Amino acid sequence: MGMGTRLRLRASGGTDPVTQALVALFGAPLVEPMLISERLLQRVPVHRLQETLDGLRERHGELRSVRRRRDLHLLVFAGGGSELVWARLDEHGRLVSFVTGPGALTARHAATTVPAPSRPAEETVPVAVEAPVPVAVEAPVEVPVPVLTVTPVAKSAAAVSLQRTVLAYSGATAAELTFPWITGSGTGWLLILAQTPAFAWYVLRTAPTHALPPWFRLLAPAPIVITLLALARVLGLGLPWGLPGLPEIGLCVGVVGLTAWTRQRARPVPGAPTAHPLLLRSPLRDGTFVCTEAGGPATNRHAEASLQPGGDRALRYAADLVQLGDGPQWRSRRALGLAPASNERYAIFGHPVQCPVDGVVLAAVDGLPDHAPQVSSANHPDGNHVRIGTDRGVIVLSGLREGSVQPRRGQHVAAGTPLGSVGNSAEALEPSLRVRAENSVGLALPFRIEESPGTPCRGRRFTIED
Repeated sequence: MGMGTRLRLRASGGTDPVTQALVALFGAPLVEPMLISERLLQRVPVHRLQETLDGLRERHGELRSVRRRRDLHLLVFAGGGSELVWARLDEHGRLVSFVTGPGALTARHAATTVPAPSRPAEETVPVAVEAPVPVAVEAPVEVPVPVLTVTPVAKSAAAVSLQRTVLAYSGATAAELTFPWITGSGTGWLLILAQTPAFAWYVLRTAPTHALPPWFRLLAPAPIVITLLALARVLGLGLPWGLPGLPEIGLCVGVVGLTAWTRQRARPVPGAPTAHPLLLRSPLRDGTFVCTEAGGPATNRHAEASLQPGGDRALRYAADLVQLGDGPQWRSRRALGLAPASNERYAIFGHPVQCPVDGVVLAAVDGLPDHAPQVSSANHPDGNHVRIGTDRGVIVLSGLREGSVQPRRGQHVAAGTPLGSVGNSAEALEPSLRVRAENSVGLALPFRIEESPGTPCRGRRFTIED
């Protein structure tokens, strides 16, 4: 681009510093690092920014003018195309964040509706820049949008919620341990014995056993053992074998009925008859992993939300995976503590993620920050993520760690190719890897993991040694 053209572009920006910065950036053949803040360069290297600019020029030609439209800017190119841009500068006049394409509208809306947290000025705007590479694909491609702020949830609220869960299940177990000793008939003892396996199944399937102390899993089989030990009392006292009392009948009917209802709703929502499950290689290797959100609406918040009016149907079969730590310090727990305040205290944080299929990268989003545990990133449910297109559908791996995403859009990847590492950038209350499959129109597809038997469901564990 000649000097005369660059001067005309600079003059068209007026006195708006953002306009002038965009003219200097998009109007030059090479990215000038002096225009970019150090914070943006740490998250998005110069070569990624250069690829973004080269991709725009390849599609639209050279930049002709930059026009301001309220808090957005419109890049007009010589080839007749245009791109919306949302951008912000730091106190030195350097670009600290910018988003191109339709994502600029969402970024503007989030910036005007979400209050900014009380942090230094240089840290108020996270960055989300995806380097577009021209590639012909039929599946829809997501445009990254920055998470501007997140609304923190009180740390104590998460710990209190888990404590209440422990107390609720402990109270139910205490009742189960008491009934075998106070029943007045042998028939009542049989009813109590009959419902204890259902009680054990309900506790192990619905309780967040991965998040609770190791001794919590002993609560489920304890009533079975105590009920069998109570047989000596039944025989020793010579209790009658007549009609059982109402407490025993009510307990048996209630527990068995609740368990049957939960079991039915824990099954994955039936899909189309032709929707055969996709078989995926586990994206997590070398460790013991457990599904925390998987299965039907009773055990999977993603499936429950997808059934609500206006819910995202692409999440119907989504599954969240966490890692159980190895060694005496972890004692097969997913975190050090009941509700840790640091991501580093979760075993899965930073664990490598590999590609589960052969395909083409349709989108690779990076630059979104890892929020603290017990904080939900509702503005960006997927956070940093990779979308991989195959001949049967699209595989999405969400919640990757900031700065870890390795592939680029349009890149061909094989199963086992490193994609990044697990973070806490998605809509989740703790570090985890969310896996889902969908078709080209955004409808969920069922899937299975090779190393894990059966359909993913909450509490299912599998170990992979690589």
